[in-house]
Amino acid sequence: MKPIVEKLSPLSTAEPVVCELVRGPDFGCVWHYHPECEITLVIKGGTERLVGNNISAIEPGDLVLLGSNVPHDYRNQSDAGLAAQEVEAIVVQFMPQLPGHEDWMNRSTMIPVRRLFQRAEQGLVITGITRLTATRMMHEMLEVHGMKRVILLLQLIDLLSNSEEVHEISSAVMPQPRPGASDRVSMACEYIATHLPEPIYVADLAAIVGLGKSAFSRLFKKGTGRTVPQYVNELRIARACLLLAETDLTVSQIAMDCGFVSPAHFQRQFKEHQHCVPLAYRSRVVQQP
Repeated sequence: MKPIVEKLSPLSTAEPVVCELVRGPDFGCVWHYHPECEITLVIKGGTERLVGNNISAIEPGDLVLLGSNVPHDYRNQSDAGLAAQEVEAIVVQFMPQLPGHEDWMNRSTMIPVRRLFQRAEQGLVITGITRLTATRMMHEMLEVHGMKRVILLLQLIDLLSNSEEVHEISSAVMPQPRPGASDRVSMACEYIATHLPEPIYVADLAAIVGLGKSAFSRLFKKGTGRTVPQYVNELRIARACLLLAETDLTVSQIAMDCGFVSPAHFQRQFKEHQHCVPLAYRSRVVQQP
């Protein structure tokens, strides 16, 4: 099931930063995406959230930042015979161009903010003391409008961009080298992405970029934070999640398309990373509230 493109909120014509209190039996959404970045604070209710290729249980206090066009859904499933608890959440949406001048984002002091928005393409969950401070700011946003709300948002973005208590939720469909990584690493990553269904060997990648196997392995680990096998497997699992969610291909077809040696190997690797088998993942993604 492909995610639905959600239209801009009517409030966006009046407010540069939309902040709404959601109350009711559910979050009022389906598997969808939109151009706005989004911050969601779950105050009560809710059972699970889907962000990219990740499905996680949620509890009161869950706080997540999503980048532009990240597929997601929040659900409030009822147990057998029992009604689900009413949902209450604060949802903030804003265009990623804030504060409105692209030149600002190119300044060296804005590197942490640029990195935050890059990471938000995988969804970010906020934890610890940072979450407590951000939660207070989210509640304050409900009470103000216009520039006062914009200022609060900028303060919140600054807080998150300098915190170590902000963690990626989903795997990237195309994992990116770290900022400043060697061009050779970028070349290897591009080759991996375009040859995913084929066997991929470290020795071949090293030869492509003109390095010895050991030197290339060290450079790749420094530039991506992963070994070559870890990187390739992460990319294959991420692509498999996308195909399970958005196509009707069989598990065997997906295993072949993503470069796994067999459907059985795919099943094992998928369960290890997603904690469920591929068909169970597909069933949970396409399930509607």
